[in-house]
Amino acid sequence: MKVAEEARQDEIDAAAARWVVRLGGGPLDAAARAGLDAWLAESPAHRTAFSEARHAWGVMGGVKAPAPRRTRFAGRPALRAAALAACLALAVAAGLFMQNNPFTFSGADYATAYGERAEIILPDGSRVELGPASAIALHYSDDERRIELLEGLAYFEAAPAAAKGGRPFIVETEEGTARALGTAFMVVRGEGRTGVTVTEHQVEVTAFRDGRSAGASLVLSPGEAASYGADTGLGELVPADLSQALAWRRGRLIFDQVPLAEVVDELNRYHARRIVIADGALAARKVSGVFDTRDPDAILETVARELDLTALSLPPLVTLLY
Repeated sequence: MKVAEEARQDEIDAAAARWVVRLGGGPLDAAARAGLDAWLAESPAHRTAFSEARHAWGVMGGVKAPAPRRTRFAGRPALRAAALAACLALAVAAGLFMQNNPFTFSGADYATAYGERAEIILPDGSRVELGPASAIALHYSDDERRIELLEGLAYFEAAPAAAKGGRPFIVETEEGTARALGTAFMVVRGEGRTGVTVTEHQVEVTAFRDGRSAGASLVLSPGEAASYGADTGLGELVPADLSQALAWRRGRLIFDQVPLAEVVDELNRYHARRIVIADGALAARKVSGVFDTRDPDAILETVARELDLTALSLPPLVTLLY
């Protein structure tokens, strides 16, 4: 592709990215829709770039879009995919792809950066080990000790309610609550879903329904886990591998035939650039191994090598796996 043609293609990709980001913010008004339709009608190249950008946006966690047919782009498919990802990253440079959302973290009482862990003593003497890229807000009152997990994961050792005026110890997320009936448990908040794993005594988990009203509940005992989501409600109680679930507290990540998508979710807590899987079919491939969290780049390199993938860095926001 000649230099002029490459520059023109870059302009088209950038325009397509801007339209896709605007669509991600909600429905277009009549004037904007007419503008998009006119732009698409100008050239088949516009329509191709828009289709590819929508797919890349869906992969990156924006709007959900059907995957377009695979197309070979003038002998440089890898660079073409990277260019589309870079355009999208630049279009949302304000932080849409950043794990540490500034709006979420601005309301936190305690927060950690990528790869950082923190041990916190709460006002009632309870202990929290806050995982990387995580944040909590405290809402203590005369009636209860409520902690909101805004992002990430945390391990809680709750001071007994009997010693604190009978006030219950509750960890809340947008999806539900975990109420300590004993001492120690972990809460993880992901994309629209919360998971709870119990290590000591018992915890009652309750999923929200219709906003923040209480729905179904379960009581978990040591070595048990459950999850709940805004759309799916409360899942089933399942046995937990505590060594694997709590490995992050020892500076390790342990995966045993875990889908790549879940591995990437974990790595994104340690990596300043958001890791994106460029092809949905790759997300289901399985990963096994024990990794040192002190070197997330080495973890990514190992995973990419074992799965025969390429990791392409697009500073400052994105690393593309394809």
